[in-house]
Amino acid sequence: MKLLFVAGILFGCSVVGYCQTIPAFTIFRPVLLVDSTPAAIQNLSITVKDNTKGLLRWKSNILPAESFFAVEKSNNGTDFNIVGILRNTPAGVYEFLDDAPSKGKIYYRIKLTMGSTSIYSEIISITLTADISCKFYPNPVDKALIIRSESTVELQINDRFGKILIAERLQPGLKVVDVSSLEAGIYVITLFQKETNRLITDKLVKK
Repeated sequence: MKLLFVAGILFGCSVVGYCQTIPAFTIFRPVLLVDSTPAAIQNLSITVKDNTKGLLRWKSNILPAESFFAVEKSNNGTDFNIVGILRNTPAGVYEFLDDAPSKGKIYYRIKLTMGSTSIYSEIISITLTADISCKFYPNPVDKALIIRSESTVELQINDRFGKILIAERLQPGLKVVDVSSLEAGIYVITLFQKETNRLITDKLVKK
């Protein structure tokens, strides 16, 4: 018998001209459904800047009202703390510079908050070996000044006449100093590490 397939119907024909209709097989092809919703946090990367700073970059096409990004940092990849907040913008491209990361391996992730919903990015990391034993940020500062020191540090903030406005002794680690009482202007900040005999004097701008 000779088999013919015409217009979706299978015919079986003998050599003497007799033909019999045979039901054709239906072939099902799987349909792949692709989620066209853009990723909330895309192309997250981090680079080392000036051997002492971590520069994070990412993109996002998600723009709901009242949404914002929180940059979180960890020394062990498990316990994260917020080190920066960025508002969502129409541009969709974001950067955050960590001015004072600690030495060694540091982990970062981005948290997108939209009302009661939160979305986390992947975790990325960098390793810094430069000596950054004492840092303060941000500068200019608004209400909270962050001091990171690997040993006890004496903090002093003076006005332009040399008058001491803030003086504190801070233990090692990451500390937050309330500077909301300072008026907008330029001040002198001094950080002294007695253990290492290291003295840092710089200009501090209060917004």
